[in-house]
Amino acid sequence: HRIASYNEESGRYKELSPVFYIPGPDRNLVQTGKTGHYEFLPGSAEQIALVEQESRTASISAYESYQRMLEAGVAREVARIVLPLNIYSSMYVTMNSRALMNFLSLRTKREGTHFPSFPQREIEMCAEKMEDFWAKLMPFTYETFNQNGRVAP
Repeated sequence: HRIASYNEESGRYKELSPVFYIPGPDRNLVQTGKTGHYEFLPGSAEQIALVEQESRTASISAYESYQRMLEAGVAREVARIVLPLNIYSSMYVTMNSRALMNFLSLRTKREGTHFPSFPQREIEMCAEKMEDFWAKLMPFTYETFNQNGRVAP
């Protein structure tokens, strides 16, 4: 389903910078329950350290491979295949407020919602930033959305 227009910085046309998402210590790591009906719990100190170290090491190693290929004259669109999913890029999203309300209802976890959602934490972080901006831009619509159980009125 299409609810928005996206325009993302392309690694095909521009060399990507070595900026990576590394989960912080507050990111829950342990999944319990069945698929579709599970929750995430905090990890142990050892798990938190492991995730941080392995994520950082893998990201740096992948970026070094990317750089070696670029330096050897390999096209950016080919060299980028070694980059991990946690590399940051910039993007613009355009959507109307109805589509934004639908997105927020699916990608945020809130008490009192008519349709409970269990989003992955990273997309929820993005949705929270979008929601903060939207609440300031359209306060009356935002208030109605929340009063209506986080369903578009």
